Amino acid sequence: MIKVPRLKQNRHGVYCLRVVWTDASTGQRKERQQSLGTKSPAVARLLALKFNLELEQQRQAMPKLPNINDLVNPYKLDLSRGVMESDGPDDHARMLQAIEAYKGANNGAHPTLQEAMVFGRSMVAQPRIKSMIFSEATAHYLEEKKLENAPQTLVEKGRTYKDFIGIFGDVEINLITKTEIVQWKTADLKRGLGANRINKRLGQVNDFFNWSISHGHYTAHPTSPVDGLFLNSKKVGAKVEHYEPFTNDDLKAIFSDIYSEEMKKPDKYFLPLVALFSGARREEIAGLKVDSVKEVDGVKCFQIEKGKTADARRLVPLHSKLIELGFWQYVEQVKALGADYLFPYLNEGANGRGKNVGRQFGLLLEKVGIKDDRKVFHSFRHTVITRLHTLGLNTAHVMQLTGHRGEAGQSVHFGTYTHDIGLKALSETLETLTYPIDFGEIKGADFSKFLTCWHMTEQRKKKQLTK
Repeated sequence: MIKVPRLKQNRHGVYCLRVVWTDASTGQRKERQQSLGTKSPAVARLLALKFNLELEQQRQAMPKLPNINDLVNPYKLDLSRGVMESDGPDDHARMLQAIEAYKGANNGAHPTLQEAMVFGRSMVAQPRIKSMIFSEATAHYLEEKKLENAPQTLVEKGRTYKDFIGIFGDVEINLITKTEIVQWKTADLKRGLGANRINKRLGQVNDFFNWSISHGHYTAHPTSPVDGLFLNSKKVGAKVEHYEPFTNDDLKAIFSDIYSEEMKKPDKYFLPLVALFSGARREEIAGLKVDSVKEVDGVKCFQIEKGKTADARRLVPLHSKLIELGFWQYVEQVKALGADYLFPYLNEGANGRGKNVGRQFGLLLEKVGIKDDRKVFHSFRHTVITRLHTLGLNTAHVMQLTGHRGEAGQSVHFGTYTHDIGLKALSETLETLTYPIDFGEIKGADFSKFLTCWHMTEQRKKKQLTK
């Protein structure tokens, strides 16, 4: 018995049939690879069946091709595993002859993924219902989700869907089954992605398919093809590394005399400080508008309009230490220039407006000797939340300050009935947040010259455009 177990990729990424058999005369084990000329796993699995169909259709027009019955009947095909079996070396030779004949009949071309998948589904008794292609369907989905998701979330989902198309092509969504999702998940595992990252990507695809089902776009199956494929968080939880809060020693090292040297621009200087005294996310701070920083009920605060979650919209009091370090003065300077954004020179990118701050902060951590991968800019948020809870403060206050929703049983209470917590009460809670740091080493930053130079450059650009 000659078996061709699983499909194999050569060093160029092209799929081959791996044929192993025992020579009857010598008893030696022999092996041969037959290239299928494709890098697509789906096409490779279906190619064996596809070329038989093509030969059957063209046999009358091309009498020199081998008889299809001689080629097909001896084989067993398991498309789910890419397995072919043939009986004896003669049968093996006919199999290879069939592959070459298929190539000749099609001028050396192989079927597109769409054709191969359509053909594969056509072997099932149920008729296939035509559907939207993946890119079109996801575009409709993302457009609707603009009402619910933060811009960064939409960007991440778009990248995930682009990755999916890169592997399977822009096919009709009804052609996508659990088989394709398993392959995609397996590819992520081979790339070494962590469990949380894989589950997040699966969740993004799962949300799309559930939306497609509810809108009548995906009709191949009543449930999402992602169902049941998430990694078990309980089993892999021990291997997942979360962000860690900064210790007092970490903070003393970060906000030492080196801070002003490394974090020279306003965004790089203020974003870590605002995060340290508010727990706000990097992009929430980087995306602040000038008029978002204001005084309400006698309390200086900033308004976060959009964030990572639906609960992110909130008013956050300004800690007195931020005012002492010149943050309010900086706001007034930017306001005088008529700029829209608090950090007007930043550009909106795929990773948000604060991406360069994140990079520079990472370099600062290396220079001060903090090399734990779990300690990054987002660790400020963990630091604030951990310390506020450790102080035994009002949980509702902490959750409103940081834009977190309560547990399932608390969500109605904290999400609906705490919106009228006074800013003064929140400010008093936030003022309990203190650190054993000598901020005198970084105090006194004046960005008036920087802002003046930026404003003059912008004015010159506008004049040049009007000429």
